[in-house]
This record gives sequence, C-alpha cells and structure tokens, in this order.
Amino acid sequence: MAVNLLVNIKIRNVMRKVKLLVSVSGGRTSGLMAYLLWTRFKDVYEMIFVFANTGREKEETLIFVNNIEKHFGIPIVWVEAITHKGRKGCTHKIISFETANRDGSVFKEVIAKYGLPNKGFLHCTRELKTNTIRSYARSIGWKDHKKYMTAIGYRADEPARVNLKKAFINNQWYPLYDWQIKKSDVAVFWLRQFFDLKLKDYEGNCDLCHKKTKRKLLTQIQDGSSTDFHQEMEDKYSLVKAKNNEPRHFFRNSESITDLIEQSKEPFKRWDDQSLNTNGSDYDFELDEAESCEESCEPF
Repeated sequence: MAVNLLVNIKIRNVMRKVKLLVSVSGGRTSGLMAYLLWTRFKDVYEMIFVFANTGREKEETLIFVNNIEKHFGIPIVWVEAITHKGRKGCTHKIISFETANRDGSVFKEVIAKYGLPNKGFLHCTRELKTNTIRSYARSIGWKDHKKYMTAIGYRADEPARVNLKKAFINNQWYPLYDWQIKKSDVAVFWLRQFFDLKLKDYEGNCDLCHKKTKRKLLTQIQDGSSTDFHQEMEDKYSLVKAKNNEPRHFFRNSESITDLIEQSKEPFKRWDDQSLNTNGSDYDFELDEAESCEESCEPF
C-alpha cells in the first residue's frame, strides 16, 4: 500500500500544472496576450488573470477589460490597492467593473504617502500595480513570485524592453516576443473583433500618465483631457518626500502640469493616432525624447 501511495503522489506531481500569472493592463497588446494564453494554454497552465485598477484608468479601459472578460470568457480578477500607514506596502481588495474606483481616490492615497510619481519615482506602478497584484497572488497561496511564472506583454518589435536574464531570475515569460507578434499583428487582431479599446494610442490607459512623451501629453491636453487631478496633486503634495525642499513634479525635466498646459497652447507637431495602423511612427526628436520602452506601465 505504501508503494502505491508513493506512486500516486509522484503521478499527481507530474500532472500538476505550472502556475502562470497574467497581468492584464487594459491595453490592446495585453488583451491579445490574455486571449492567446487563455485559448491556447488554459489546459496546460494553472492561470490567473489580474487587472489592477489605479483609480485613474479611463472609462474606455474599464469597458475594454470588462468586454475581454465577458466576450472571451477569460476569468479576470479585478483588484485595487489598499494604502497603509508606515513602512507597509500596498495590499489589495477585490473589486469589479461596477465597483471600480473612478474618482482617483485610490491613486490620491498613494500620492499622499509617497509623494508625486514621476520618471525618477515609480511608486505609482510599484504600489498600485506590482504590490497590489502580488498581494492578491499571496492571498490564494502563490506566496513567492519566483515560484510561479509571470507572463509579460512585450512584443517582438520591443527588443529594448526584453531582458532575458531578468526573466530567467524572476521566472518571467514574454510570450508575444517568443511568438514574434508585432504591433501590426495586434492591430490586425483587434480590427477583426467586434469590440475594441476605444482609445487613441497617445492617450494610454491611465489619464495623462507621466510616462508618455511630451508630444503625446500635449496632444491629450489640446484634445481636452482634464488636468484637474494633476493640478490638485501638485498643489497639495509637491513637497511630500521632496529632496532639499525642492517641489516634485509629475513630468520629465521637472515640468509641472501648468508648464504643459501653457506649452499646449503654443504650436507643436501633434501626435497622430497609430493604434490600428501598420505604417510606423512619425518620430519628433524634441517632443518624443523618451525611450519608447518607458512609455507603458508594466507592473513587472
């Protein structure tokens, strides 16, 4: 009997599925990655799909993630950050499309504690996404992120973002990179669907994200994106965690939202939406100074 029990245990261990965490950011690329992983590998991996709402996601993003879940049948877990006093990082709470925070208060709590996020202080990603998603994973028994795989949505045309050494150390996987899927492939896929993300590529999921290039930010402001949140946060919290009492600002080169508002009133070369075309970008060396690999907000 002991031998049979040992054999059964070995069989169960062989048959046990590898755990795979899939972060759904709310963009077209991560949406395609989620679809391909679910349809091709749901019987191969034990997968969890997680969307972290920052409270500053555009409504179009929330609708898109809800449609992915509803029409593709992908079981996406929606989470939001809980900010704690002291040195403890953010944990999570489970939400839904209906209950997702839309007034920015979740983001405000992180800013009140850690100060304004910008290129040099990426705690918005760390707290609102990375820590929040890993908190959920721990809550279901996935305690060590190096002991389960994490799928990251880097494409084949984004080689600067791919770090195979880091991926090996952290047990990460770039499926779209491996499958040689490019931005044009993503565009073709969504053009064939009956729903899509109703956002232009320069808008992004999070409203006026500081990772966007100046040209994209100026274009958004010129289009009428509200600047009230950024103005309120800079007015209230620019000195939180500031070094040498120098006010911190959201944007590159220590520019404030007021600076960008004024610049948007001057002539500049607007960004044309390229989300669903395959013609490539029209690069401007002054306004597109940021590395493209830093524009999106990947939690891992």
